Amino acid sequence: MPELPEVETVRRHLQRRVPGRVVRAVWTSGLALRKPLPRGFRAAFPGGRFTGVRRIAKFLYLDWESRDGRRGRSLLAHLGMTGYFLHRDREPRRPPPHTHAVWSFADGSCLLFCDPRRFGLLEWVAREGRPANVGPDPTEFHLTGEWLRERLRGSRAPVKSLLIDQRKLAGLGNIYACEALFRAGISPRRVARALTAAEAERLAAAIRTSIAAAVRLRGTTFSDFRDLDDRPGEYGTELQVYGREGKPCRRCRTAVRRIVQAGRSSFFCPRCQRRGAAAGPAPRRREPAPAAARRVTRPATRPARLS
Repeated sequence: MPELPEVETVRRHLQRRVPGRVVRAVWTSGLALRKPLPRGFRAAFPGGRFTGVRRIAKFLYLDWESRDGRRGRSLLAHLGMTGYFLHRDREPRRPPPHTHAVWSFADGSCLLFCDPRRFGLLEWVAREGRPANVGPDPTEFHLTGEWLRERLRGSRAPVKSLLIDQRKLAGLGNIYACEALFRAGISPRRVARALTAAEAERLAAAIRTSIAAAVRLRGTTFSDFRDLDDRPGEYGTELQVYGREGKPCRRCRTAVRRIVQAGRSSFFCPRCQRRGAAAGPAPRRREPAPAAARRVTRPATRPARLS
């Protein structure tokens, strides 16, 4: 599932490409996503334009102005597990596989929303709204150890489980929680309330660093994630522990381990992330990108940043 860095990558690209273009027409596949598209979805767009693109955690807000100049609502988009936007300077004669919406602009370009598994979301919301049950976005404020420790205080749950709880800290997902814990030298199995002030400060700094580094490289691609130009993210070669079970730790060469917590895989180094350890930044040992990340153009049977 795309996490904060991937969604921020999409936001940056949308912000550069979409606002100001007048929508001429909209095509939809007729298939439901996570929810069916709103009634009158296609008819709401012609003659209007998107005015800006915002992000809260993993949600995108495409602010809208209708043809008569009315504002006040936004198109809320969530990528789900396999959703992505594509932008084309010229509208294709036939939408790529798994395309579910195409906005055709008056200048001849178009925006496509594709989603093989159809867990994504497109719906109208009030412009000033915020997703329900979504906690603070770590890029909306300066995340500190004191703030983090206060949120973890009193919990007997493993710290990894709380980091990916979107009600407590929104946007951080499985990939970057594992990476941040490695950078901070904290085991994913540590009880949240047992973190010391120093550990909480290291973890807060590691979360900020992991997110910023991933955004710089347009996120991580394992299979489906693409930016608006159909390019995979490049952060996969920088991952320290995530997806590296059995491979040597980039810092100490101990084999990376994987455990399952609440149905999700947690990757960690048993030596660097033992109690009291501080892993710090690992030496850069870039590995060749996996085939899925190197490939820019997918076969026809499989379709598709913080200003």
